[in-house]
Amino acid sequence: MRRSARELTSLVVAFAVLCLSLPTSPAVAGWVPTRATVEGPHARLVSVLEREEVAQALEALGVDRAEAVRRVAGLTDAEARRAVDEWDRLPAAGNGVGVVIGAVLFIFIVLLITDILGFTNVFPFVKKTVR
Repeated sequence: MRRSARELTSLVVAFAVLCLSLPTSPAVAGWVPTRATVEGPHARLVSVLEREEVAQALEALGVDRAEAVRRVAGLTDAEARRAVDEWDRLPAAGNGVGVVIGAVLFIFIVLLITDILGFTNVFPFVKKTVR
């Protein structure tokens, strides 16, 4: 009975650590150009399209940069403002794959240590210490 309580406790702690680490994502700070804060939403969208990495991503998707700029110019002010608001709500960096890998690695190490100490019986390749 006591051994199963320890296993349950270690699994609950591992799950809690995983849940706490998933929603976080690292933020990347950067300079904001003055024209992006002074000019309207159309100019801000065009300045995003002028960035080299955005242009490369558009080309990879088969979209011409000039066509994208023409479409931004054709947006109404409300549509452009909504697009800028959506852009601002996106996470600042990455898709969280590194966080997930780190959490899985951390849980593996915790379970491995608890298995070595004899609290759990998760991995068959671990030699248990006698308690």
